Amino acid sequence: MTGTSLDGLDLALTRISGRGLGMTAALVGHHAAELPAALRDTLAALAGGAAMAPVQILRAQRHLGVVHAQACAQLMAQHAEVSLDAVIAHGQTVCHAPGDGLSWQLFDPWPLVRTLKVAVGYDLRQADLIAGGQGAPITPLADWVMFRAAGDAVVNLGGIVNVTRLGTTPAAVRGGDVGPANLLLDGLCAALCHEPFDREGRRAMAGNPSAELIAEVHAAVHERLTDATLGREQFGAAWSNDLAQSLAARHAVSDVLAAAAEVVAQIAAGHPTLLDAKRWLLAGGGVRNAALRAAFERAAAAAGARLGLTDAVGVPAEAREAMGFAVLGALSQDGHPATLPGVTGAQDPGVAGVWAFPPVPR
Repeated sequence: MTGTSLDGLDLALTRISGRGLGMTAALVGHHAAELPAALRDTLAALAGGAAMAPVQILRAQRHLGVVHAQACAQLMAQHAEVSLDAVIAHGQTVCHAPGDGLSWQLFDPWPLVRTLKVAVGYDLRQADLIAGGQGAPITPLADWVMFRAAGDAVVNLGGIVNVTRLGTTPAAVRGGDVGPANLLLDGLCAALCHEPFDREGRRAMAGNPSAELIAEVHAAVHERLTDATLGREQFGAAWSNDLAQSLAARHAVSDVLAAAAEVVAQIAAGHPTLLDAKRWLLAGGGVRNAALRAAFERAAAAAGARLGLTDAVGVPAEAREAMGFAVLGALSQDGHPATLPGVTGAQDPGVAGVWAFPPVPR
């Protein structure tokens, strides 16, 4: 799994037991790998709308597949006792246009097929989009499989904050994109500090933003919350740079970053999917940011909710999304839809995913 924030590749070796909605999932191993800087820069430029020759795009697609294959081989070398059945890959979102029924998850499965000699499933959003859905968020049904007995809501802090409100049945599950997380925090840090991200939230933790600064950042973000699904289309580098420049002359950098963390938590806490939820489970790379964690602790306390990490129920926060894709892939193999009409708005989305298979032994 590579997310919107392009902060690395997360892999989750997952054991699936049972079939369909009766399945259970257990984490066997987790591995994180860095994206090569040149590949990360190319993917970010492509997602930002930069013009590229077709061969450049193909090279990036193949390179991404090779990086996946190398990382998966490393993970499997650590678990030589495990027999691998399939790999499920999200790919890198470079364009998400649900209004047109389109989304592009750039990926080349063939390095994985050749290296690991197993089937590879990918491109899981198209079945939902062609059925009139938003194609996102795609993980709520997987969250239900993994966490339905553990809490009321899963809050994923990736490039975007996604919330899944769990229910007693899949039909009761709700979810949505609620606002930016790392796209905002990393974008401001890149513009103000010339660093890709605020490591562990140290700069933000040193800040003491005024109520007026928090309100200013909140207003700037809120006016971009115009679509049901969110990403770089709303919170790209150009927008972050403009916001940073408008604030830099009047506020300390640490205050701006602290205000941004507070705004992320405020917007998430105010979203209808968290209404009356009494236990929030945090996941995603944003949990490494101490300022963001602290902001969510304040927001949860104000809402009368308990806050914890998915780690407490057996799924490391940074493995949740990759593990969720393993569940979605298993649902696809079982002929079950991966998305929920009550979440994406799709009508009869059908079975998700495209599969690439290794040669049949002769």
